[in-house]
Amino acid sequence: MVLAARAASLLQMNTLITQALRAGCLLALGAAHASDLFVGDLPTIVVTPSSADGSAFTVPHSLSVITASDIENSSSTNLGELLSREAGLNLKSFSGGDKNAAVDIRGMGDTAVSNVLILVDGVRLNEADLSGADLSSLALTDIRRVEIVRGGGAVRYGDGAVGGVINILTRRPVSGALNGSVESQLATYDGRALRASATGGSGDWSARLAAGRSTSNGYRDNSELNRSDGSFELRYLPDGALDALDAYVRVSVHQDQYGLPGPVSAAAFAGSEAERRSTRAPFDGGRTDDRMVTLGTHFDWGTYGELELLANWRDRDNPYLIGYSAAIPEADQANRIESQKQEWQARYRLDVEASGHKHSFGLGMHWQTADYTRHENGEAVLGNSARRVGELEGMGGYAEATLRGSNGLALNLGARVNRLASDFRDEKYTQECVTYFPPTGCVDAFRPQGASRNTWRNQAYELGLTWQTRPEQMFFVSASQHFRAPNVDELALATTDLRPQTGVTAELGMRLKYDTRVEFSATVFGMRNEDEIYFGQDPSSGSSLNRNYEQATRRLGLELQGRWRFSPAWMLVANGGYVQPRFSDIDADIPHVPRVTANARVEWTASEAWLLSANVRYVGQRYDGNDQTNRDFPVLPAYSVYDLSTRYRFGDIDLTAAVLNLFDEVYSTVAYSALAILIDLLAVSIRVNHVRV
Repeated sequence: MVLAARAASLLQMNTLITQALRAGCLLALGAAHASDLFVGDLPTIVVTPSSADGSAFTVPHSLSVITASDIENSSSTNLGELLSREAGLNLKSFSGGDKNAAVDIRGMGDTAVSNVLILVDGVRLNEADLSGADLSSLALTDIRRVEIVRGGGAVRYGDGAVGGVINILTRRPVSGALNGSVESQLATYDGRALRASATGGSGDWSARLAAGRSTSNGYRDNSELNRSDGSFELRYLPDGALDALDAYVRVSVHQDQYGLPGPVSAAAFAGSEAERRSTRAPFDGGRTDDRMVTLGTHFDWGTYGELELLANWRDRDNPYLIGYSAAIPEADQANRIESQKQEWQARYRLDVEASGHKHSFGLGMHWQTADYTRHENGEAVLGNSARRVGELEGMGGYAEATLRGSNGLALNLGARVNRLASDFRDEKYTQECVTYFPPTGCVDAFRPQGASRNTWRNQAYELGLTWQTRPEQMFFVSASQHFRAPNVDELALATTDLRPQTGVTAELGMRLKYDTRVEFSATVFGMRNEDEIYFGQDPSSGSSLNRNYEQATRRLGLELQGRWRFSPAWMLVANGGYVQPRFSDIDADIPHVPRVTANARVEWTASEAWLLSANVRYVGQRYDGNDQTNRDFPVLPAYSVYDLSTRYRFGDIDLTAAVLNLFDEVYSTVAYSALAILIDLLAVSIRVNHVRV
């Protein structure tokens, strides 16, 4: 009843919804980039959300699917750039690429790293701190599919599924004769990349091995990113009587070294190219060592249901240096993050025939633990070195059902209960002396300076109704309640009463397809969050801490997606998003959230071997990250980025050439107190894909 009442209060905001619809109609005229939403993917089972028939067409949420073919045809050079071309998604980058970047869905702003859940094959990529998900740890060539569910996933995935869920599905081993591919790339700013993969198998076993290395100096001074990664997967899929079993083990490693150029002033931003490319932090940077092991198995017992089990272990080491000073030994300024995570999942699904229809029921359990230590100001500098230690333990369970009725009606419903316990300690390296008679002794060690221990219990609910009036037409309405608990970084510098945020999202949408030429979808949504977590100043003390907003926040908007193949050779793909990210009691937008984002791409298939495309991405103006009143600092201007690319295939060789940011647009994705973080300019990329061996 509470969920229904809160959802109803959202839908009653007629004036703002009307404004969103009007803005959406304007966006439809300017349309945008879209992925394979319906026509190509209708028979394909989606794994992230639940739906009436398992396909993308009947999901009761705004949904995008990016296929392997989309990635091959795209001019994108990294995952963050690829995701930013989807409806309502906005990329916030701190270094010019997908390292230290966040993908925002539905206007979460600076907390998108914690309010947008990113999965890799169902496993959380988000870290336990504010670093979020490291998008640079994934190579585009290793991805076979991306599913983006806006406003859904809180029941199945729990904590952090507020703006939405992005599930990245990687390529699987293929049994049979050994085959492989090699990809090489040359790009501006001394960009180089080489990647190779091989797969094959015999009988019940198959395996896939992939490895790659890339280097780039970046646009800014000290913005280089050099990374290496590799993965190995062994899969067991027996024939005969045991064909209900599918089991695998996957090991992946990622290493990188990166520079942190820091911000530039407004004067430098408006100045010469040399000023924009300069850095005041030539020695800041870091390194990442990330290792992951995943075990998974799937049992299909036919009429007795399906069981899926998954276990994941991840270890990350991240030494870094920020704010280097020549007056202090470098070892005394060094910082390091150590993180270990474990995650276990169990899911069971059963299909039941009743009243002439097949209904689906699901149960799931999820456990996770995280141990986190951040070393600051050296390892053992007396009176200066500090250590922040956090331990998280979470457990949740859910139940969901899809009930199918007559006339194309289907009802999706689910509920989740969740428990999260956190233990945080703040320690400093100090000396403690004890005087005995007659000896005196002093011991240097890390000693507690403060601690906090919390246990939070939260619930999530989802309710969705779909109505497929005809095979080519579907309407849906849904409501969901979601939550997000503080992470270890937020607990390290927080008010004494910091608590989880809760919220509710309501959606109303439709999907249409006319034969194989035209597709269109539209979704109107409203979101209201209570106790939303943010980093801000305490009016009474003047100090900045992680705290909860006293007033509720609300986001109202519209998402449009479409595709029009107006001839066998020509196609327009399109999407756009509009959101009003507002404080309930203040006449101000939430910082760093553009109200309007839009993309458009035109493709020309000149022949079976030759494809050309032109893409434009538009991001509207945003308010400064430290400007909660929208009056204190200059507005970040809107920007448009135009890309051209062509792909030519001959035999087993694909050759792709692209010019990114064709008109040399100068722009910043984020700024704090009028200091811009990212500036990006013209880039040229040439790559040779899939040279099969």
